[in-house]
Amino acid sequence: MKRSRFTMAGIKRYLLVAVIMLVAVILLANKLIVWGAVFIAAGLIVLGIQQLIQLNVKVSKFEDSISSLREKNQDLAKINEKLTEENAFLKDRKFQITQIKSILEMNLFEIDTRFKRTVNRREMLHDREIRHIGSLGVSLKAKYGIDLKELRFKYVPESDELIVANIHPRFLSFGNRKLEWEFFETLEYKRQLPLTVKRWMTSDDLAEKADRLKEEIRLETEQSIENGPEEFSWIMEPIRENVENTIRIMFRGICNNIRIAELADSSFVPLEGIRLEKPESQDSGHSLKAPGGINSGMKKYLDE
Repeated sequence: MKRSRFTMAGIKRYLLVAVIMLVAVILLANKLIVWGAVFIAAGLIVLGIQQLIQLNVKVSKFEDSISSLREKNQDLAKINEKLTEENAFLKDRKFQITQIKSILEMNLFEIDTRFKRTVNRREMLHDREIRHIGSLGVSLKAKYGIDLKELRFKYVPESDELIVANIHPRFLSFGNRKLEWEFFETLEYKRQLPLTVKRWMTSDDLAEKADRLKEEIRLETEQSIENGPEEFSWIMEPIRENVENTIRIMFRGICNNIRIAELADSSFVPLEGIRLEKPESQDSGHSLKAPGGINSGMKKYLDE
């Protein structure tokens, strides 16, 4: 097919030259030599002009290609220069520590789980009814427990009782975390052909919007689980019970009576401020003090 089109184009291009040459042959055959020579010269001139025009067109295309390559080369040179500057900046940049925070966390639960976040949204886009459906798979390892520095303590010497408050189990950190789409589709409620029934079907012009929405939902989901996935809200009560039992075990060797309080007042102190000093015994005449204070008991428990 291409060869036939090329032949027709060639015939059209040289048709005038062929006609002129035919007239020249007829004139020469009739012994009109002068007129025949004139027509031959005219045919050659027309042929030369056509060849010159074709050559100019090819030269123009070649120059355009050279210009395009030159522009691309300049763009690549700019990109290379920018990458070189960024590389030099990264090499010279010093590691900066913005914050050092002292924490003492007790990890009581580590949950390795998988769950799904489903998507089913509808919207109107320029009089077009659009529906987004999908399922985002989330697999993660979440750690739940307490920060011991948030606990507050109060020792009552008269009853040899240690009161512990501010027990607030919470999400501590993530181990592995992975978010992947199992499927996602953006559909439009429309007719495939005129006079047919409307139905949900894909549209090519919505692909870019679908990709943006997928990334937005993935980021929203990632941010929503930063403080602990809502799917694990049920676990806070078992963690609290476990924390209370753990605290009783930790301080049983230091204090006989351990009581859990909901809120702390101004008389409560943090972990490093508590001292277990019993009142002077009438029999012994001296006070009893836990060696090293409560911190030594904590350290012993953590070492075990």
